[in-house]
Amino acid sequence: MVGLKKFYGIFPIVALALPATTVLPFSGALAQSERILSFDVPAGRLSTALGVLSRQANISVIGTSAALGDIRTSTIKGQYTPRQALNLLFRGTPYQVRKVNDRTFRIERRSAIPRSNPVQSRAAKPIQATAPRPQPPNPIIVQATKRDFAMLDYPGGVDSVSLDGLTSGQLSEGLDGLLTKIPVTNSTALGSGRNKLFIRGIADSSFNGPTQSTIGMYLGEQRLLYSASNPDLRLYDMETIELLEGPQGTLYGAGAIGGVIRMVPAAPKIDRIRGSVWGSAMVTKGGDPGYDLGAMINLPTVEGQALRGVIYKGQSGGFIDDSRRDLEDVNRVRVEGGRLALRTEFSSIWSLDLSGFAQMTEARDGQYVDASLPGLTQSSRVGQRFDGDIFGLNMVLKGAIGEIDLLSSTGLVSHDLNTRYDATVLDGPGGGDLYDERRQVLLVDHETRLSGKIGNRFSWLLGGSALDHEDDIDQLFINLDGQDPPPFVNIVYDVREYALFGEASYQVQDGLTLTAGGRLAVTEGRTRRIFGAAPPVEPQTDETRFLPAAGLSVRLSDGIGAYLRYQQGFRTGGITVERTDNGTPQISRFESDRVRSVEAGLKGRLEGDAPIDFKLAGFYLRWNDIQADLIEPEGFTITRNIGDAEIFGLTFQSSAALSPNLNLRNSFFLNHSEVMRLTPNQGAISSMLPNIAPYGAQLDLQYTHQLAGDSVLVGSAGLNYHGRSVLDIGPTEQVRQGDYASADLSLIWRDPDWEVGLEAINITNTRGNRFAFGNPFTIRREQQEVPLRPFSLRLSVKTTF
Repeated sequence: MVGLKKFYGIFPIVALALPATTVLPFSGALAQSERILSFDVPAGRLSTALGVLSRQANISVIGTSAALGDIRTSTIKGQYTPRQALNLLFRGTPYQVRKVNDRTFRIERRSAIPRSNPVQSRAAKPIQATAPRPQPPNPIIVQATKRDFAMLDYPGGVDSVSLDGLTSGQLSEGLDGLLTKIPVTNSTALGSGRNKLFIRGIADSSFNGPTQSTIGMYLGEQRLLYSASNPDLRLYDMETIELLEGPQGTLYGAGAIGGVIRMVPAAPKIDRIRGSVWGSAMVTKGGDPGYDLGAMINLPTVEGQALRGVIYKGQSGGFIDDSRRDLEDVNRVRVEGGRLALRTEFSSIWSLDLSGFAQMTEARDGQYVDASLPGLTQSSRVGQRFDGDIFGLNMVLKGAIGEIDLLSSTGLVSHDLNTRYDATVLDGPGGGDLYDERRQVLLVDHETRLSGKIGNRFSWLLGGSALDHEDDIDQLFINLDGQDPPPFVNIVYDVREYALFGEASYQVQDGLTLTAGGRLAVTEGRTRRIFGAAPPVEPQTDETRFLPAAGLSVRLSDGIGAYLRYQQGFRTGGITVERTDNGTPQISRFESDRVRSVEAGLKGRLEGDAPIDFKLAGFYLRWNDIQADLIEPEGFTITRNIGDAEIFGLTFQSSAALSPNLNLRNSFFLNHSEVMRLTPNQGAISSMLPNIAPYGAQLDLQYTHQLAGDSVLVGSAGLNYHGRSVLDIGPTEQVRQGDYASADLSLIWRDPDWEVGLEAINITNTRGNRFAFGNPFTIRREQQEVPLRPFSLRLSVKTTF
């Protein structure tokens, strides 16, 4: 595979960055928090000094807040343990630090010390044994905001999902599997590596075409997507998934009209050797078995430098049969890949991260069935395979110049997608038995940003970015007799974007902060097309846009905040290939679309005997000149501006500690969309946007039991309901999907070195209809459905050293 060959190219590149001789230090038996280290922390803002100290000690400090930037500290220089250095740093401030584990500390406000009463002290009452009260959650810092906002203070919809509690089997389901647990996200279900993701109901269509994605997707600081589908990276050795909801044009530019998804991989640690090995096995009712295997290694090299690598391989067993070819379990999917990262810390302030990743996805056949046939069965003359190879390189430089923080990121992504469909239903000259689409996507992007504070109330962010995206698409027919016609369409989309952006926050008074920002973006688009002759070049299209954003956040109490936000987003226009009545391809242009959104929300924690963490958000969105990929009657994909739409939505999430051991999480969403204006001749019928149900809900119950020593047993039960939606707003809008419920169970045993998990998936063996599409050429002839995986059992094992 091309992607695999490219991935192997990472290793010599990184090897050149390593010295000829390396030393692999192994830390002794002392915990990190008790080791004596050398510290040199300059005087300045407490927030800056804390970052310097954390890097020097290689520890994590949670619970930071904007107020730390208002406090000045003295120089700390000498030999201390991390705990001693932190105590010196916070001495004389309203805060103190508490050890969470050997590598993590939490900041807390100091409690007022009550005056002692000697009489009461002598007559102290006996201590009553009571169950420990649930502790407040650690404040979550969201890096996707580019200014490390605490979740409670961010004026907008945001989510952060920790991956610590997931088994290796659950991580093997990739991003597609995880996002089913977040109520504001939806996706198509063509198969791993082929799906389109949507946030907050901002869904253009069910079909894959040249339009830009409605979301921004990042691996750390690296942009992964522009117009391709979700590569569905496996989530091994990642820490969190961050989600910004609603248009994010100000900070993220073209695309991201629905929001941003950011995967945060674990960074190399320079203190000691670490590693883990994992594997899982799955059996599915009526299907083939599946498995996944993987390993991670963290290797310190020389002082201030470490290498971290992850490699994995897995198979999702098929469970769909093909009656025409008399084959069983044809929809097997295989995935293999890995990541490699090198961190170099030049000083306590400056660091450089070099990283690479690759993943290869191979689906043997389509993931759909024909509902008119018995069982889980399809009927096709050939296997409708899919191959998706993605490869990327990234370089991130971090540091500070005085009181100003700097981050500069440069990335490259190569994404190859090869899709095959059975097209034997087509008649006419130039046709064939198979239809192949081959896409080669190349994305290069760079961003540099500065951030800091002025005084005690004003913070700011300023940055610039550049992006170059090329999407080379070949469409061709293949005959089973080997006499293949030449490609009938080759089209290359080339888009460049240059932008300046900024955002600032001003604390008007305690608990009240105003935020405003803007982005000035210039996009250049050019298209080259070939229909068997010389390649015509379409005239270059240039657009200049300004995208504003504004927000208001209010602290109603120590644990509850409210916000109001306005933001915008857009996608660039381009050209698409349509066909005349005799099948001749012709060019048609589609214009940019634009989104404007207003939202309000409430989030925080309700204290009490059963503390409740919650998030409630309502939003209104106006979408003008919607770009949508549609299916022509013959089965070819075209892109058109279909009109304008409005979306109203309400989302709610909560997590309640019913007891020290029992936790209940639930979420639901309501979504109403309506196409307000239809563009002439675009063929739309429905007034409802595709793929988005009017409502849905999720419920999870988790029980944790402490066993002997440091081991715990965690049992979980989950129930998901997916509402009914339509496949398309065009002639296929009559095709319905969704309206099903599924339930899962899991039991996980953990201690510091081992983890064993047993999961029962789809325990009711619900068939469902996740997605009513599998082949564009037969969609109007067959009742296509993508079912849930039948009842399955999965056993996962992981060991850490």
